[in-house]
Amino acid sequence: MWKRAFLGLLSINLLIVAAIGLWLDLLPPQSAPPPGRPVPAGAAAVQVAVGDDAINAYLEYALAQQPDMRKVLSYARVHFASNWDVSLGVKLADRVVPFDLTFSPRIAGGDLVLQVQGAEMGHVPIPTSLLMVIFRHLPWPDWIRVDDPGSQLVLRFSARPQRPYGVRMVSYSAADKRLTANIYILPKSIASMAHSAR
Repeated sequence: MWKRAFLGLLSINLLIVAAIGLWLDLLPPQSAPPPGRPVPAGAAAVQVAVGDDAINAYLEYALAQQPDMRKVLSYARVHFASNWDVSLGVKLADRVVPFDLTFSPRIAGGDLVLQVQGAEMGHVPIPTSLLMVIFRHLPWPDWIRVDDPGSQLVLRFSARPQRPYGVRMVSYSAADKRLTANIYILPKSIASMAHSAR
């Protein structure tokens, strides 16, 4: 008796997952990424190396500044090592459910490529193919690309707007747990920011 009930519930759950996957697949695909944008001529370059503590401080600040994101996320953290462990607290009804992702980072041509290594929500593994379908239909900026066949998120810093500043990734050191980037700033952008701060 209990075996039939278990199989019935399992079948219903599988049908729901298949229906959600089909529905997500019917949504419009992600638009084509913009071409790479050159660093503005005459821009001053500053190299910065940041650890996960700086990224986490920024995530905490950014989450506090965006009321629409606070409705969905309770927290967002990253831990640097040979892989990057990303922890999100997703608000579902009256609960916060942990959503954990593991990425393998790689720098390519000034861009950051995040290879999905695994994901789980509420300690239940999520198949990478389902995660990529969800990623593909999220409202990313046009300079972030979802690469389904490679199971990658590609942060194309070379394609993001270069004003008031441009960003190019340089390296990631798992030993130092530091991400190094070049920030390109036009001197007149600095002057206009200083003028508007007065």
